[in-house]
Amino acid sequence: MSFGIDHPLIAVRDLDQAYTRARMLGFTLNSRHSHPWGTDNHLLFFANNFIELIAIARPEQTSYADANGFRFARLIEARLTLGEGIAMVALESGQMAHDHALVEAHGFSPWDPIEFRRLAHLPDGRDVEVGVALDILHDPERPFLTQFLCQQLRPELFRVDPNLERHPNQAARISAVWYLSDAPERDIGHFQAIHGADAVESVEGGSRVRTEKGDCWLLGAAALAARLPSLGPLAASPPRAVALSVECLDLEAAVQYWRERAVPFARLSAGVVEIPPEVLGGTLLRFEQCEECLL
Repeated sequence: MSFGIDHPLIAVRDLDQAYTRARMLGFTLNSRHSHPWGTDNHLLFFANNFIELIAIARPEQTSYADANGFRFARLIEARLTLGEGIAMVALESGQMAHDHALVEAHGFSPWDPIEFRRLAHLPDGRDVEVGVALDILHDPERPFLTQFLCQQLRPELFRVDPNLERHPNQAARISAVWYLSDAPERDIGHFQAIHGADAVESVEGGSRVRTEKGDCWLLGAAALAARLPSLGPLAASPPRAVALSVECLDLEAAVQYWRERAVPFARLSAGVVEIPPEVLGGTLLRFEQCEECLL
């Protein structure tokens, strides 16, 4: 299996508004944090992965470049020129040196890993330094297919409040990231070079990349519309992620929560509900009943 989905980054224009809408949807969020490249974020934690809402907060800092010359915030800015949506996806790394070498063996030529450190606000009121090692897997010709390896350097300080993983909408984990492409047969090579050819299987209209934590689907417009009917018509270029599947502990409880708050949704079946993209960050959220949770 390949690197698991750690967290997609949803670029939003107004982080406070996105926070309010995520709360309306029944998500629990952490406090706001800042990055040296001019972005701020909120995180929505699940048991084994999470969602990051990210916005440009200090435009004067977006030219900040890491040791490889990559300007993280500029990719967020570029995604926002198309509209809000998923800008890139982080993959879980347990040991960066090993995983960097594995990606190189798959055929990708990544930059050198870099480390990023920031202050985190702990529930007891302390501010402590936490850090991550990042390995950016970027193709400038397909910027919004960017994924990156992410290793928490102080994991014991990253998830310190279990209450943040408890959501009124019963969300439990991300099970899939959905990518749209005008040429899936061309773009699948990008993912093969990251995850390895053995992780990729052909499906009607595109490909599926199986990872240790959820799947990445890369599909053409017709195939994606057939699987995600609430998505609506979208330009297939540039290739990019447009939707997330989220497994839910109790979908009926989530539906009741949304009804009480007049949240728009489409019920596709007893076990599947879709929240349209305009509700949160230009990203369709497909809630699916976790079948093993019913046992």
